[in-house]
Amino acid sequence: MGYLTYGNTAAPIEVDDELLAHLRLVIVTKLRRNESFPLTLAIGDGAVETLWVHASIPLRFAMDREPTIDRSLVIAMMNAASSAGGLDLTRDEFAAALTGSHVLHAMSA
Repeated sequence: MGYLTYGNTAAPIEVDDELLAHLRLVIVTKLRRNESFPLTLAIGDGAVETLWVHASIPLRFAMDREPTIDRSLVIAMMNAASSAGGLDLTRDEFAAALTGSHVLHAMSA
Protein backbone atom coordinates (compact mmCIF):
# COMPACT_ATOMS: atom_id res chain seq x y z
CA MET A 1 0.00 0.00 0.00
CA GLY A 2 1.06 3.54 -0.69
CA TYR A 3 0.20 6.91 0.80
CA LEU A 4 -0.93 10.23 -0.61
CA THR A 5 -0.31 13.14 1.71
CA TYR A 6 -2.24 16.29 0.81
CA GLY A 7 -1.28 19.61 2.36
CA ASN A 8 1.03 20.22 5.31
CA THR A 9 -1.14 18.92 8.12
CA ALA A 10 -3.47 16.41 6.47
CA ALA A 11 -3.42 12.79 7.55
CA PRO A 12 -2.03 10.54 4.80
CA ILE A 13 -4.56 8.70 2.66
CA GLU A 14 -3.78 5.01 2.15
CA VAL A 15 -4.00 4.10 -1.53
CA ASP A 16 -3.28 0.90 -3.42
CA ASP A 17 0.12 1.15 -5.15
CA GLU A 18 -1.34 0.52 -8.62
CA LEU A 19 -3.92 3.29 -8.27
CA LEU A 20 -1.41 5.66 -6.69
CA ALA A 21 1.09 5.17 -9.53
CA HIS A 22 -1.58 6.11 -12.09
CA LEU A 23 -2.81 9.00 -9.96
CA ARG A 24 0.75 10.31 -9.54
CA LEU A 25 1.22 10.41 -13.33
CA VAL A 26 -2.02 12.33 -13.80
CA ILE A 27 -1.37 14.80 -10.96
CA VAL A 28 2.25 15.50 -11.91
CA THR A 29 1.31 15.99 -15.56
CA LYS A 30 -1.55 18.37 -14.73
CA LEU A 31 0.54 20.38 -12.27
CA ARG A 32 3.45 20.58 -14.71
CA ARG A 33 0.98 22.23 -17.10
CA ASN A 34 -0.12 24.54 -14.28
CA GLU A 35 -3.63 23.04 -14.38
CA SER A 36 -5.58 22.68 -11.12
CA PHE A 37 -8.48 20.24 -10.76
CA PRO A 38 -10.76 18.59 -8.21
CA LEU A 39 -9.97 14.99 -7.20
CA THR A 40 -12.76 12.95 -5.62
CA LEU A 41 -11.90 9.81 -3.66
CA ALA A 42 -13.85 7.24 -1.68
CA ILE A 43 -11.99 7.15 1.63
CA GLY A 44 -13.70 4.18 3.27
CA ASP A 45 -16.87 3.65 5.31
CA GLY A 46 -18.87 5.12 2.41
CA ALA A 47 -17.26 8.54 2.85
CA VAL A 48 -16.25 10.57 -0.19
CA GLU A 49 -13.76 13.41 -0.12
CA THR A 50 -12.93 15.98 -2.79
CA LEU A 51 -9.48 17.58 -2.81
CA TRP A 52 -8.50 20.65 -4.82
CA VAL A 53 -5.22 19.76 -6.52
CA HIS A 54 -3.13 22.88 -7.08
CA ALA A 55 0.60 23.54 -7.41
CA SER A 56 0.61 25.64 -4.23
CA ILE A 57 -0.64 22.72 -2.10
CA PRO A 58 2.08 20.23 -1.08
CA LEU A 59 1.58 16.63 -2.16
CA ARG A 60 3.63 13.57 -1.27
CA PHE A 61 3.41 10.14 -2.89
CA ALA A 62 4.89 7.12 -1.11
CA MET A 63 4.66 3.62 -2.60
CA ASP A 64 5.93 0.19 -1.61
CA ARG A 65 6.46 -0.83 -5.23
CA GLU A 66 6.34 0.64 -8.73
CA PRO A 67 3.51 -1.19 -10.57
CA THR A 68 3.01 -1.51 -14.32
CA ILE A 69 1.20 1.47 -15.85
CA ASP A 70 -1.98 0.94 -17.88
CA ARG A 71 -1.82 3.64 -20.55
CA SER A 72 -5.56 3.49 -21.31
CA LEU A 73 -6.36 4.09 -17.64
CA VAL A 74 -4.00 7.08 -17.51
CA ILE A 75 -5.68 8.55 -20.61
CA ALA A 76 -9.15 8.07 -19.11
CA MET A 77 -8.01 9.66 -15.84
CA MET A 78 -6.40 12.61 -17.68
CA ASN A 79 -9.58 13.20 -19.68
CA ALA A 80 -11.67 13.12 -16.52
CA ALA A 81 -9.28 15.47 -14.70
CA SER A 82 -9.61 17.93 -17.58
CA SER A 83 -13.42 17.88 -17.43
CA ALA A 84 -15.57 20.34 -15.49
CA GLY A 85 -16.23 17.75 -12.76
CA GLY A 86 -12.58 16.83 -12.36
CA LEU A 87 -11.16 13.38 -11.63
CA ASP A 88 -13.85 11.49 -9.71
CA LEU A 89 -12.53 8.02 -8.86
CA THR A 90 -15.94 7.05 -7.46
CA ARG A 91 -17.55 7.13 -10.94
CA ASP A 92 -18.59 3.88 -12.60
CA GLU A 93 -16.10 4.23 -15.45
CA PHE A 94 -13.22 3.88 -12.97
CA ALA A 95 -14.92 1.30 -10.74
CA ALA A 96 -14.20 -1.52 -13.20
CA ALA A 97 -10.54 -0.56 -13.48
CA LEU A 98 -10.17 -0.03 -9.74
CA THR A 99 -11.90 -3.09 -8.32
CA GLY A 100 -10.53 -5.34 -5.62
CA SER A 101 -8.15 -3.85 -3.11
CA HIS A 102 -8.30 -0.30 -4.48
CA VAL A 103 -10.15 1.03 -1.44
CA LEU A 104 -8.74 4.23 -0.01
CA HIS A 105 -8.46 4.73 3.72
CA ALA A 106 -7.69 7.88 5.67
CA MET A 107 -4.89 7.25 8.13
CA SER A 108 -4.27 9.18 11.32
CA ALA A 109 -0.93 10.92 11.68
